[in-house]
Amino acid sequence: MQVNPIVLGRIVAALEFREPDRVPIWEALQHQAVYDYCAPGVPFPECAVIACEMLGIDATYGCMEAVTEDRREGSHIHAAQTVWETEPVFRTLDDLRGYRLGKLDESAHEEQVLAGHSWTQELYGPNVLYLPQDGGFGFLPGYDAQTFSVVAAALHEDLPALERFWDAGVERAALHNGITAKHKLAPVVQCCEDIAYKNGLLVSPEVLREHFFPRFAKATAPLRAAGIKVILHSDGDIRPVLDDIVTWEIDGINPVDPSAGMDIAEIKRRHAGRLILVGNVGAGHVLEFGTPGQVREEVRRCLRDAAPCGGHILQCGDGQVMPDIPLANVLAYLEEAREFGRYPIGEGA
Repeated sequence: MQVNPIVLGRIVAALEFREPDRVPIWEALQHQAVYDYCAPGVPFPECAVIACEMLGIDATYGCMEAVTEDRREGSHIHAAQTVWETEPVFRTLDDLRGYRLGKLDESAHEEQVLAGHSWTQELYGPNVLYLPQDGGFGFLPGYDAQTFSVVAAALHEDLPALERFWDAGVERAALHNGITAKHKLAPVVQCCEDIAYKNGLLVSPEVLREHFFPRFAKATAPLRAAGIKVILHSDGDIRPVLDDIVTWEIDGINPVDPSAGMDIAEIKRRHAGRLILVGNVGAGHVLEFGTPGQVREEVRRCLRDAAPCGGHILQCGDGQVMPDIPLANVLAYLEEAREFGRYPIGEGA
């Protein structure tokens, strides 16, 4: 499906550090009240498509069905805001040592990727661009203490086993990203690799420099060779390695989490014209607990700090609109983004 040229042009201009008509909005919704407000009685996912268009969202990596109660599906629990594994990836070092990532059937995987992308873009198109977020290689697997403990132990006791795991992930990611590159599926891909939490990095900068960044570059090389921008998604405080991110020619970062101390104004000053910033309307604070007026001021703050001269795509600091954000605040956020986000930013305000 052909995407609305105004929407596509708006996003491409921002990626190229030019000022479009307004700052693009890249969001994923997971909010039943928003769906009911925009499309009462319409089932998911069609209600999410209507909501994205009505609220002026330009791009999404896929909205999510709002889950009102926890439910178990196999080894996953679907909670109100996310999906959690109930089993660790690795329980012991021997689990890591014995791990083998099966070979992909390249032609079958290509067919699957193309069919999935086409279906999703047909669903959201033509007025919302689907941008994938599956370009990472899985540097830190799982989100459980047991798996993290095994990875930490392996760094000291059996680095070759950990490197085999990483390299298998890189090979698979490079193949997947090669399909995206070959078919020019998107102008930008988000690569999810959480390397930090609110108070700092999950591993040392030295470990990231030696083991993460070179592999990330290899995994995303097909995208960069095709001129597709690469956005590193990591929650938390990644300031200690921002210079490394620039050195390794990563095009941008997301979500620039304000609740982790990520000051988008300072990052913009230091890396203007080099780092695309995707973020960072204040999630975790203003969106959930503020008034609509405070939300509007937060949107203006973010746009004043990051939008001038392009290179900015607006998104909330959590990377998606969570169900615990009051409906009035969601509406205030996106309305202010559309109105105040027009270039020149802040003119007459």
